[in-house]
Amino acid sequence: MSKCRHIDKNRLFGIQFWVIFVILMLILVQGFTHFIPFKVLGGHVESTENVDLSFKTYLNGSYQDFLTERAKEKGGFREFFIRSYNQAMFNCFREISNDNVIEGENKEFFLKMYLEESTGGKLLSYHPSIDSAKRCAEINVEKTLVLIDSLRKHGTAFFFVFAPTKPAVYPECIPEKYQKTIVDFSMQEYYVQLFKEKGIPHIDFTSYFKSIKDSVSYPLYTRLGTHWSRATLPLVGDTIMKKMAAVSGLDLPSFECVDMNPTCHYDGADYELEGLMNLLFPFRNPEAPRPVTTLSDTIGKDKPHLLVIGDSYFVQLENSPFVNAFSSWDYWKYNRDIVSSNPRYCWQNVNRLPEAYDVLEQADIVMAIITAPYIYEYMWGFCETASRLFQQRGNLSVEERVAMIIQEIQGNPEWLESVKQQAEKEGLTFEENLRRNAIYVLENRK
Repeated sequence: MSKCRHIDKNRLFGIQFWVIFVILMLILVQGFTHFIPFKVLGGHVESTENVDLSFKTYLNGSYQDFLTERAKEKGGFREFFIRSYNQAMFNCFREISNDNVIEGENKEFFLKMYLEESTGGKLLSYHPSIDSAKRCAEINVEKTLVLIDSLRKHGTAFFFVFAPTKPAVYPECIPEKYQKTIVDFSMQEYYVQLFKEKGIPHIDFTSYFKSIKDSVSYPLYTRLGTHWSRATLPLVGDTIMKKMAAVSGLDLPSFECVDMNPTCHYDGADYELEGLMNLLFPFRNPEAPRPVTTLSDTIGKDKPHLLVIGDSYFVQLENSPFVNAFSSWDYWKYNRDIVSSNPRYCWQNVNRLPEAYDVLEQADIVMAIITAPYIYEYMWGFCETASRLFQQRGNLSVEERVAMIIQEIQGNPEWLESVKQQAEKEGLTFEENLRRNAIYVLENRK
């Protein structure tokens, strides 16, 4: 009898050994091959800096540390283990692995930076007092008036969009920890007040969203979103389009919804905070609109060039038919990184783009779109950028301007080819026609 038990125990140990061995081998093979695909973890992850093997790095332990960290990054089934742990911590203790995501009342989720701004903490990190903040805002408004005057001389209209934040629209859902206001002063509201006094064209979506939130049949923000919801996109897009037409005098189309397309499957900005939480199972979401949008009444309309200075609140418009209302458009994100209808400009730095002046000069409309946390970095220095570009180009001679346009033509293969074909057709040398085209562009640009 004891012999049978001994055999059973050995068999059990053998099974355990092989199960563990197979699991370890699967993890090892997955780490090298990733033969089972997993959803990429959300959020920003910085890769470990590469350390080369050498006598020095081996002795001081830096190479071993590098191998350890790299093994963690590339480990097999890493995404599954992380999501499983996060799911268990959230279900059992309501703990969120990402410190930037905060759960509020009524199971609403917020991005921490917006909560800190709504309590006044952000203001105190930039200004020692409310009086100092007010003075800074007044100086920036004066700069804006100078900017508007400079743009007007170049035939360009300007207006400002105050984008709303979730805590400002739904303050009743702010978690108790953030309910206590450090400073009872809103920098964004003060800017709106100054803009009204100075007659600066603007849209105050924060006040507008507050006024309609109880009358609309859908949430202006989903509980897992931090930007305006997809459902609000037709309202936002058409309001902005009408404001553009009013400030520029141009005849622009309407931006409309053709299908509300209700769904429980969220995407994009409607579930972005869930993506940052990296859970194993998705939330069960209530049905919400995911509108299908289009431009209507487009025949015979003007197609201006649009330049946007903004934060991430423009991204949803950028990825919609909204931008089709323009002949070309440029989005200077944080007045630094460029997203453009011209692929040659995309993801260049504004301050290192040789054609930055040309983009500014060609713009028929300049729109700034900024949320409250970024109001302290007022347009990220765009007033100064525009002033510098206008001044630099104003000091260039005609020949220098022609030379810059020639460089622009040479950097555009399609444009360059059309210049070559035109030269052959009209019996001119390529150089003669290249200069002739550059002069024509200089005289007719805008």
